[in-house]
Amino acid sequence: MSKPFTTSIIEGFYGRQWTWAQRFALPELLKKWQYSSYVYAPKGDASLRNKWSQPFADDHRANLARLGEECHASGISWGLGLSPVGLQASYGAVEKSILKSKIKEIQLLRPDILWVLFDDLPAGNAQLAHNQAAVVNDIQKQLPDVQLAMCPSYYSFDPILEELFGTCPADYFRDLNTGLDQGIDLLWTGNRVVSDGYTAEDCRRATELLGRKPLIWDNYPVNDGRKISRFLHLSPFTGRSPEMAKWCSGHAVNPMNQFHLSMLVLPTLADVYTCKASYDPATAFAAAIAELPDQLAHLIARDAAMFQQSGLDGMDDEQKASLAKVYGKIAHPLATEVCDWLNEGYRFDPACLTD
Repeated sequence: MSKPFTTSIIEGFYGRQWTWAQRFALPELLKKWQYSSYVYAPKGDASLRNKWSQPFADDHRANLARLGEECHASGISWGLGLSPVGLQASYGAVEKSILKSKIKEIQLLRPDILWVLFDDLPAGNAQLAHNQAAVVNDIQKQLPDVQLAMCPSYYSFDPILEELFGTCPADYFRDLNTGLDQGIDLLWTGNRVVSDGYTAEDCRRATELLGRKPLIWDNYPVNDGRKISRFLHLSPFTGRSPEMAKWCSGHAVNPMNQFHLSMLVLPTLADVYTCKASYDPATAFAAAIAELPDQLAHLIARDAAMFQQSGLDGMDDEQKASLAKVYGKIAHPLATEVCDWLNEGYRFDPACLTD
């Protein structure tokens, strides 16, 4: 029996992180916007990445447990993204034991979903697919009732991945596909790490390569990189067909570092799938900003295109100061985020890549 198509939020960005209060408030909104699940996997959480082999701190474990409770209370699934740094290169008896202990910890949190993320890690070794499949298969034995997905080292057709992380080994995808149960999803960002859209042909090519329908990791509206952090992505979803529900196993979107500004975009994914041919981005945007106070809605309607297309580097200092003054007079968290962005509060820090 085929699995139902899912829509998800993947909190999977680098840089400045959301607060726990914001995360706890999100599940109720996601249910309202018809999302299926929320996967917690911020790159800044070292307990799931560079320090994954260490136990969770007590307060962090408590926050994760509460996040799961909030999701279940809202009627959506929840999960974690674990990046077991190093296991893509070496996976012997010692590493197996350490991983088993970590998965036992995760199991106590009662997640519905676990994504095993090998993205943005050194790759290119001949045993890459073998090690990654072995890691996921061992996790599946420990968590037989948890929905698993894996992000390959090469998660896009984008050539930049080989430039950054090494040449993709011959037969990597063949070996990965044959080594993994068909019930385990493989994540895919599309033709690019940040894709403008997805066509039937894009998804067909991905399915052929992966040996299964892709689980789309959509890097929109995320803005966590050196270049894209200079912009606010406020436009509704475009270039995403409702037919993706047939072409893919699911669709997960990665939000912006700005929590409240992301809330203008995230509701519009549901419109893509429910409105189908009648989906109108302008109508979706108008509905999103209608939730704001009138003055703030007017400003966002006026400035959204400039924030998205020109960005910080397309404005001079006087213009940025003037805008910050106007938004600073509005007592609303979304306006506060705009001011913070204008004042370089979200400037990209390369150190986040090694946290």
